Amino acid sequence: MRAMPIIRSRTGCFTCRRRKKKCNEEKPLCSGCRRNHLECTWPTENNNTLQTRGKNPSSAAISKPAANKPRASSLTDKDFDMAAAAAALRDSTASDRAHSRSSSGSSHAHTDLDMIAAEPVDAEIVRDTSSPIMPVSPVPSHAAELFPDMFSDARALTISTMSLSAATAAADPSSLLTLSPLSLLPDHGRESSDLLSYYLTRTANSMGNGSTDVNPFISKLVPLAFANPLVLQLLLAQSASHRQSAEGGGGCLGTEVAHHYYTDSLRMFRNVVGEYVAGKEENTLALTVGSLVLCLTEVARGDVHGTIFDHLRASESMLNLLLTRPKSEIPNDLPDFLVEFAIHMTVTSIMSTDPKRAPPELSPRIEGLARSLISKGYVGQLSGCWLELLLLIPHVYHLGHRILASRVDGKPTPQADDIITFGMLQSQIMAFFPDMSVNPYSRLAGLVFKQGVLLYLWSILGTTHQHCGGNTAHRNLVAGAVADALSLLGQFPATLRINTSLCWPLIVIGSCTTDADAQRVLRERLQAMHGTIGLGNMKETLILLEHIWTKAPEDVSPWKLSEVMQERQVWISFA
Repeated sequence: MRAMPIIRSRTGCFTCRRRKKKCNEEKPLCSGCRRNHLECTWPTENNNTLQTRGKNPSSAAISKPAANKPRASSLTDKDFDMAAAAAALRDSTASDRAHSRSSSGSSHAHTDLDMIAAEPVDAEIVRDTSSPIMPVSPVPSHAAELFPDMFSDARALTISTMSLSAATAAADPSSLLTLSPLSLLPDHGRESSDLLSYYLTRTANSMGNGSTDVNPFISKLVPLAFANPLVLQLLLAQSASHRQSAEGGGGCLGTEVAHHYYTDSLRMFRNVVGEYVAGKEENTLALTVGSLVLCLTEVARGDVHGTIFDHLRASESMLNLLLTRPKSEIPNDLPDFLVEFAIHMTVTSIMSTDPKRAPPELSPRIEGLARSLISKGYVGQLSGCWLELLLLIPHVYHLGHRILASRVDGKPTPQADDIITFGMLQSQIMAFFPDMSVNPYSRLAGLVFKQGVLLYLWSILGTTHQHCGGNTAHRNLVAGAVADALSLLGQFPATLRINTSLCWPLIVIGSCTTDADAQRVLRERLQAMHGTIGLGNMKETLILLEHIWTKAPEDVSPWKLSEVMQERQVWISFA
């Protein structure tokens, strides 16, 4: 039977013509573009310019042309926010330029254990918990659920292509050598399609910890990527960096591909920053998402240059600006995810900040939004069920620096206010307990985080080896928290996705023990995490712990981390 001919629209919108689909010519948004969430582009009467109508306000906010709007002569809070954001973006891109040349040489040897497609994408319960397999799904099953129209089109095009290929091969068998399958990214090369596939099957699952049924790294970021070339390029670069780390460097070709996509994404990011600084405010959403994606790209790469801290400052400035824009310009529920994203990245990086640099801070606006999320029982793919604990960590950080700065003869001399703050923080941490309705592995991870935050607080008062027989209660508290944390870790395997979020508590727990057996448990866990999940910062976290464990027992403390990193001139994030 002869293949059905493809109906091509000659009078409809440009989008339907390009897709070779029948257009019902309904303006300003035809039914095909509405159904497939595409931009509907029409020729004007003089055919010199295009009329574009997005499916929703979010796509318009990303891709509509810049409008030349007069600037107000008086400075407002928004003007100051924009100035701060522009400065942060310039710092971020300047840091990119400084470190992009060394990106190809910053990779290390990795283990060869790969994740195997075995379960649906967001399945968290594995059938055999002793098996070092991370639940991952193939592309078609998950992506087709998210974009049914897009994948139905892809299947139809594949059938047509197969018919055409058969006819061509019958006429000229040698032509089979030049045929290639159609791509979801027709404007990109085969490598980009492979990286998108890798992102959907592995990278997105490695970024999210599986605490929820829906992974926002797919459901929210992928639609943005198809609407905006900057976000797409950044996701492809993230995928390439993750693949290089997870596959042991991927050889010369894998390293070259990762370096190529990374430098290209930075170049495109700098160009969009330039447009934003010049007044193109509709790039706010793309730059906010882009700067956050860059943070996790550095996590995937195992960045040791502290580049992530510049991206963090830029992302928070941009997020504060984005949150002041009309809600119609931002996709539904995206702000919640971006707030969680920013808090997770900022809080888990604050402990490793170079003392010469200002630590990343949470703005009152973002912290306030986070508290509203907590009141709603928010559970996320980055913060799990412990968002409440994340908000306490900066307060512990600042308290610790105040107390440690007040040392006399090597002993802390806290003020009365510091003692009261210490007690209040301890009370809030001790009161935390995950809701029983959340995923059981997420609940266990939340309890591990609780022990990590307690240890971070208690270690302000010194290590167990600094007391020389005194302060038995403090020594017992620290030892008990380490034992409880290790017991909790023993209740779920290191190969589950939930471990993606555990580098921060693991580095704290490891910095509070000199016991060889405890160190072995943490070492093996981080090795299994990197071998399965493949994020570069997991390997760098273990390398840093190994250096800490070589120190004298009285110097093994979370509050010595920055000194160790300064000695080695290595600055990493524990996100």
